[in-house]
Amino acid sequence: MLLKRFCLYINENKLITPSNRLLLTISGGLDSVALAELCHRAGFQFDIAHCNFQLRGDESDGDEEFVRALAKKYSVEVHVKRFETKIFAHDQGSSTQMAARQLRYEWFEELRQEHHYDYILTAHHQDDLLETILLNLTRGTGLAGLHGILPKTNVLVRPLLFATRSELEHFIHTHQLAWREDSSNATDDYQRNRLRHHVVPILREMNPKVASAVAEMSERITATEAILTENMALVSEEVIQVRQNDIWISYEALEKHTSPLERLSFWLAKYNFSYHQVKNIWKNRRGQVGKQYLSPTHHLVADRTHWIVSENKTPSNNKWLIESGEGELIFPAGLLKWQTLEIKEESALLPHSNAIFLDIDALTFPLILRPWQAGDWFCPSGMQGKRKKISDYLIDKKIPRNLKEKVYVLESAGKIVWLVGFRLDERFLQKTLKKNILSITLEITI
Repeated sequence: MLLKRFCLYINENKLITPSNRLLLTISGGLDSVALAELCHRAGFQFDIAHCNFQLRGDESDGDEEFVRALAKKYSVEVHVKRFETKIFAHDQGSSTQMAARQLRYEWFEELRQEHHYDYILTAHHQDDLLETILLNLTRGTGLAGLHGILPKTNVLVRPLLFATRSELEHFIHTHQLAWREDSSNATDDYQRNRLRHHVVPILREMNPKVASAVAEMSERITATEAILTENMALVSEEVIQVRQNDIWISYEALEKHTSPLERLSFWLAKYNFSYHQVKNIWKNRRGQVGKQYLSPTHHLVADRTHWIVSENKTPSNNKWLIESGEGELIFPAGLLKWQTLEIKEESALLPHSNAIFLDIDALTFPLILRPWQAGDWFCPSGMQGKRKKISDYLIDKKIPRNLKEKVYVLESAGKIVWLVGFRLDERFLQKTLKKNILSITLEITI
């Protein structure tokens, strides 16, 4: 019986208690309806939160009406919010899916704090877990990507990870519960949908219980990760020091231990450095002193014997500060590298779309890397200083709408220096031989 397994899973994993006030995130789909019904039958105290992302017209409004009716059925409070998702995605330079994810989780946390809920519950199940791990594999991943979605992460609880979607469907049909179907699930517009429609069916032919098998693997990897964490805590005492809120990591001490790269990746992941960056950090440990590496939240500087990790001074969504000197940064469009060079040949000054050479004297540091915005303009190189709106430039280049959301600019004191990966601004082009120039290159990463 699904209800019995639901309660057992919650108790075994110590997810929630009957005294907790819960906020259920309900889309109106089959999974979330099953979650609401199971919580109701188990006697938990809950209210409902529903996001209307306004992406499917009348269908989105129909979902909202359905969830309001569901709240009345259970005599619970319902919180509903409408989002301008496409506008937000454009402003953030992110995909619609990523924008929707950011909007909903930020709002859920606001609700939790405002109304004093103990936990936020989502309806993720074993099929979601399988798809998430497959997506992580296609991008390259470590242990965290292999365990996928966890039953509990701080205040986020996923109490349905014990069940497959087919089991939830059986529960819904057995109790004759109504639910809403999202028409976008039938398309191949999203990577997750392509996996669901084309890859997972093949895996199910090989093993009908593949979702449960992967869920078991996830549990084992999570346990292995806990063992690793204990071991890493012992090693960190030899390798890491905290000095005035900065993290000092001795690469000389780290070299004495097995798998130093993986250990470094484990530590730096907490500060949002990608594995690609960590490989470069380790490879260049005896390279340029003072080289910087940036993550969305922290920056790392290479000293003679240590890496020094500090929190960014002005963290903000999808904006990065680039200081003078040498460094690299992973951002949604790829890997950005910069360094000061001594130029001795004219041929070395020829820029192209993914490499530019800038007149340092014309720049004001720090530079800002950010998504382009409506109203941005620059003076494209080769156009004798003529101004052009970036929106018009992208139209002229026939850049598809979905790719426009991933276009970034590099800015100096409010002026566009580079439409990243496309065109340099004429005002900052290094035109003559000087002792030092700033070289910036873009590498596309997966």
